[in-house]
Amino acid sequence: MKTLIACGTKYGSTMTIGQWIAERLPFGSQVCDIKYAPSPDDFELVILGSAIYEGKTLPQFDKYIDTYFQILEQRKTAIFVVCLDTKGVFVKGRVHGGWNYILPIINRFKTPPIHAGIMHGEINPSKLTPEDTEKLMHFYNQILHRNYSTPPYRTMMNKQEAWEFAEQILKKLKGERY
Repeated sequence: MKTLIACGTKYGSTMTIGQWIAERLPFGSQVCDIKYAPSPDDFELVILGSAIYEGKTLPQFDKYIDTYFQILEQRKTAIFVVCLDTKGVFVKGRVHGGWNYILPIINRFKTPPIHAGIMHGEINPSKLTPEDTEKLMHFYNQILHRNYSTPPYRTMMNKQEAWEFAEQILKKLKGERY
C-alpha cells in the first residue's frame, strides 16, 4: 500500500514519530516534512501529524489539509498530534488540551480518518528559537512559579506508543474494530 506520512516539524519530534510509525508498517512509506509533502493523489494511505504549539496544530499542517482536502476525503487517512499533555485538564468548567487538540481536525472530515491519536512529544531547549525560549521561561517562572534559568529538557517521546499507533492503523485497514 503506497503510504505518505507527512509531519509538521516545528522542532522535529513529530518527524521522529512519523519515522517510527513507518518502521512498523509492513509496506514502504514516504516520510516527509508536511511543508514539502507531495499531493496525496498518488497515495492510498495518508498519515498526517502535527506538533501542538501554543495550543494548536502547526500552520503548515492546517494548510496541507486545506489545500488537499478534497483528495484527502477520498483516501484512507490517519491523523496524530504530538504534545506533552495528552490527557488534558478540566479547569474553570472547561476541558483544555488532550483530545481538544485533535477533534477540530477530525470533525472537518465527512468521512472520518480510519485512526487518530495523541502521542507524547518533547521540549528540547537546543531546538528552541529565542522567542520560544522566552515564552517557556515566562510560563515556567511567572505562571508555574518555578525558578529556571533555561527551559528544562523534557521528553516523553515513546517509540512503543508510535508503534501501537501503527498497529491500530493496520487493524483498521484489515477491517478490525480494535
